[in-house]
Amino acid sequence: MSKSRDKNGAASGGTEGCVAESCPEDMSYDWDSLRKMFNPRVFATPVIHGKTIYLVGGCDNMGQPVDIFEMFEKKRWHSLPSMPTKRANPAVGLVGDKIVVIGGVGTGQKPVTAVEVYDINEGKWVQMEGLVEGLLGVSSVVRDGKVLAVGGMATDTNPRDYFRSFDVEANRWKALSPMPTPRYATFSFLIKDKFYVIGGRQGKLPCVAFEVYDFKEEKWEKLPDVPSKRVFALYTHTECHIFSMGGLIQPGTEGFSNACEIFDLEKKQWTIGKSMPTKRGDFAIGILNDKVICAGGLGNMGKPLDVVEAYDFATDSWTKLRSMPSTHCSCAYTLFEGKFYVFGGLTVQGPGTCSECLYLRGDDD
Repeated sequence: MSKSRDKNGAASGGTEGCVAESCPEDMSYDWDSLRKMFNPRVFATPVIHGKTIYLVGGCDNMGQPVDIFEMFEKKRWHSLPSMPTKRANPAVGLVGDKIVVIGGVGTGQKPVTAVEVYDINEGKWVQMEGLVEGLLGVSSVVRDGKVLAVGGMATDTNPRDYFRSFDVEANRWKALSPMPTPRYATFSFLIKDKFYVIGGRQGKLPCVAFEVYDFKEEKWEKLPDVPSKRVFALYTHTECHIFSMGGLIQPGTEGFSNACEIFDLEKKQWTIGKSMPTKRGDFAIGILNDKVICAGGLGNMGKPLDVVEAYDFATDSWTKLRSMPSTHCSCAYTLFEGKFYVFGGLTVQGPGTCSECLYLRGDDD
């Protein structure tokens, strides 16, 4: 599958990727339009507990952060007690029956210090020990009953190298070994008990750093950089690979990318895959039926998309799936019970209320 690569990380000696309309089609997948959310919003954060999807915060049609908290259960939306702090795009972790919400973009576009916990059993919010300073673009995972939070951008607009652990029961933060590269808006994954942090931004510039923390060794290791510089790229993973897709090329006047880059976790090396058929960024991404699903997003025409494409790593090939029922970018998305759910996001008319899920035909019960 290897190809030669130019200095920008683009595949050379091949095509730019098939035009979406000419890609093979796979109609074994279909979309289901679900009940709409009560409140239109973008930049909300989803979290799953049992049979329920919770959706935290976001921005309204005026670009203002909201305190809205809803859950999707038994194909219906339910309003829940509002968060104490209005915010968009917070880091969220689930510890037992408690939803932990960390930082985010607050009123006046300022990063917030607030850390709040929603107790699912008691149905109420509790304010916890806050961050050392206001941070947006924090990334988090949960390990051994603690939330691990990394990076962030502070009020001075500079990125941070924070790596901290939050003990919900003790209501206490603990500083861990800082990341080698300060940054925010990263993607982070816990894979085979190692903590991978990839991409992100430093100010308005893309960060190609890729680092992993080994809990046994209690130290960071720098991995090969992401091959191409992009912002709004999307990442997802299996147990063996991390996939880097799309994004906005830098400088931004170059438009959106069709990058398809694959990192082998065992070999610790990048491979350039066949280009994504549709150049785009800020889309929804996930692994469904062993394929990387890329749905919606923003393309070079400057409008939200409904295009859905699937990448098969085994054959290094793309197929076109059924279009989304709605066009949108900046959506909340998650995998849940073998289906790929997408909520809200930015439409041509502004923030939307749509709820949609992609499923494999025959698994729609």
